[in-house]
Amino acid sequence: EGAFDDLPTFVFGKDKANATRKFSEACINAVAKKMPELMGGSADLTGSNCCQIKGAGDFQKDTPEGSTLRFGVREHAMAAICNGMFAYGGLRPFCATFLQFAGYALGAMRCSALSKFGVIYIMTHDSIGLGEDGPTHQPVEMLESLRSMPNMCVVRAADANEMAAAYQIAINNVHTPTVICCTRGTVAPLEHSSRDKAMKGAYAVIEEEGEGDPDLVMIATGSEVWRCVDAAKALQSNHSIRTRVVSMPCQELFLEQSEEYRRSVLPGNVPTMSVEASAEHGWHRFSHAQIGVARFGMSGPLEQLFQKYGFGAENVASKGKELVDFYKNLGGNVPDLNCRPTFVNFQA
Repeated sequence: EGAFDDLPTFVFGKDKANATRKFSEACINAVAKKMPELMGGSADLTGSNCCQIKGAGDFQKDTPEGSTLRFGVREHAMAAICNGMFAYGGLRPFCATFLQFAGYALGAMRCSALSKFGVIYIMTHDSIGLGEDGPTHQPVEMLESLRSMPNMCVVRAADANEMAAAYQIAINNVHTPTVICCTRGTVAPLEHSSRDKAMKGAYAVIEEEGEGDPDLVMIATGSEVWRCVDAAKALQSNHSIRTRVVSMPCQELFLEQSEEYRRSVLPGNVPTMSVEASAEHGWHRFSHAQIGVARFGMSGPLEQLFQKYGFGAENVASKGKELVDFYKNLGGNVPDLNCRPTFVNFQA
C-alpha cells in the first residue's frame, strides 16, 4: 500500500536532464521503501544498470536479511532464479543487465511469461546510443523479440515521468513480467510528458497547432521522443506542417485501450511515421513509414551514431516532410491504418 506515493515527478525547467537509467534508479529506490518484498540485483553490472537499492545489504549466509543478489555474469541463471523466487512466494524479484544480453536470458524470461510470474526486468543500454561498446552490445532486434512474446510487457520510457509510470505498470503486473528499457545517455526534458497518460501505453506528448487533424503524426519511444519534438518544431516553423508527436512507451498497454482512445491518439488516416532506434518490425501496424535500424550497430560516440543512423532531428524532419509530400502527390489518399479487420483465431 502506498508503494507509488514517492515515485518522482519531473518538473520541466527545474529538474536536471539525465539518462533514463538514472531515473530508473530513483524509481526503484522510491518503491523499495514501502516494498520490503522487493529483492534482486544485476548480472555483474550493478553500477551500469543503476539498480542498487540504497542501504540494502547483500544476501549471504551470514546476512540473510540482505535483499541484494549478486548474480554474476550468468543472465539465464539470474532470470531462472527470479522465476524460482516468484514461484516460492512472498518476494517480488527483479534483475538487471544490458538489453542486448536479454538474449542470454531469453529462455528463462519466456518461462516468466508462460508461468505468469511478474518478474521485473531492468534492461539498460537499450539502443545504438550506448556508444563505443559497439555492435556486440547494441540491441537491434531485441525489443521486437520481447514484444512478440505473449504475456510480456515491454516499457521504453522517454523521461522521468514515463519511468515512474513504468515502475507502476511493472509492480501492478503481478502475473505478467515487465521489461523496463533504459538509456545509457541523457535524454532531453519533455515539457508535456505525463505519468498518468503513459499508463495508457501511448499519448500525444506534443499536440499539433491549430484546429483539425494534424498533417503528420510521429510516434517514438525512449531517447527518440525528444528528437521528434525538435523535428516537429522545425516542420511547423519551416514548412507549416502541423505535427503531432506521440510517445508510445508500451505497445501492449496501448493495444488494450478502447478503439476510441487509440484513434484519438493515432487517427490512422494521417501520414504517420515511427521513429525508434531499433528494428522496424512491429511498427507497420501503427505507421505508414518507419525510421529504424536495419543493420548492426557501430562503435562510436552516442550522438555521432544517432546522426549516422538517421535519428538526428534534421533527418527526422526531412523524412517527415517527404512522407507528407508522398501522400499529397497521391491526391491526399492516405490508407487508414485503423480500417482493417482484427481476427480472433483461438477457439475457446
